Amino acid sequence: MSSNNDVLIKRVMELSDIIGPSYREERVIEYLVKEFRKITDNVEVDNIGNINVVFKSKSNPDKFITLFAHSDEIGFIVKKVEKNGFLRIERIGGVNRNILPGTTIQFLNSGDKEVMGVIGVKSHHFMKDSEKGVIAAPESLYVDIGAFSDKDVYNNYNIRVGSVGVLYSKARQNRDLLIGKAMDDRANCALLLCLAEEIKDLDIDFSVCITISVQEEFNIRGILPAIERIKPYIAIGLDVTPSCDTPDLNGYSDVVLNNGVGITAMNFHGRGTLAGMIPDKKLLEHLTKIAEQNNIPYQYEVALGVLTETAFLEFAGNYGIPCASLSIPTRYTHTNIETVSINDLVNAKKLLYNFLIDIKKDNKYGKNNF
Repeated sequence: MSSNNDVLIKRVMELSDIIGPSYREERVIEYLVKEFRKITDNVEVDNIGNINVVFKSKSNPDKFITLFAHSDEIGFIVKKVEKNGFLRIERIGGVNRNILPGTTIQFLNSGDKEVMGVIGVKSHHFMKDSEKGVIAAPESLYVDIGAFSDKDVYNNYNIRVGSVGVLYSKARQNRDLLIGKAMDDRANCALLLCLAEEIKDLDIDFSVCITISVQEEFNIRGILPAIERIKPYIAIGLDVTPSCDTPDLNGYSDVVLNNGVGITAMNFHGRGTLAGMIPDKKLLEHLTKIAEQNNIPYQYEVALGVLTETAFLEFAGNYGIPCASLSIPTRYTHTNIETVSINDLVNAKKLLYNFLIDIKKDNKYGKNNF
């Protein structure tokens, strides 16, 4: 297994900087497809943008394991252009409302060019005491792109209702930490790209499909067509999870940054989408065994308020799919300063690599062996 962490770091930072909110992941797809096709010709993109990268097993070609991460990020959509040139926006996905006033965002205009803007905030000098420390309601937010009329917005900035944008940030490294927007889930996209290079010449006892899915932040189910085509026997998802080592979350859970990959024991989201996942017992035990045999640090994760595609994959197909999930502890999720540990990413990749070389064609997962 390669130990070239510089390539992983470079890819995480490059992917973090790309604009790609849900439904507008094209730039991310283009980057990943180009890189995956340097590794194998077996790269397919479906009509909504899911990428499937297939490595066929010589000894067991029809039995698949899918490893997946999502390409999209949280963002914004323009819902109204005011006569004076300011924009009104709606969130795409769960953008952290608390950080928005004064935050820089970037839009893609009708010519696919970036347009910078800032979410306005009332001048401190004219702010009433009753307004200080109050989080602005979403409907009161407006964006200043430097335009002075709606015609200026349309004709000179090429922005209109339906234009999309994302939080603005340039990825950066601080020793063992990587900081930027969209670490959720571009860090794991980079991880899977590096893993693909490491397994391309292996004869694994399962065929492997690396899937990069779309629309996870908006409706969670974008991966389903890609899964339907592959019909995997088992699936392992990679996403992020809140790190509980900051002063405001200290002690909320034992999952912390730089202390190992998170292995999900349960996640659940009860707000709006009543869904979650408890992993397949045999798959969970196998991943744990591999981590312990190879001295890979890991943390069991129980996360309320977190939801990933595995919640829906379990029920895919005619027989269901035994699922598990690996999580990268992340500070400041759904903001422009998401922070991950390089060491956690490396250990997650190491766990997957060793799992793949350990898996045997007659391994049984799920409950259909009674």
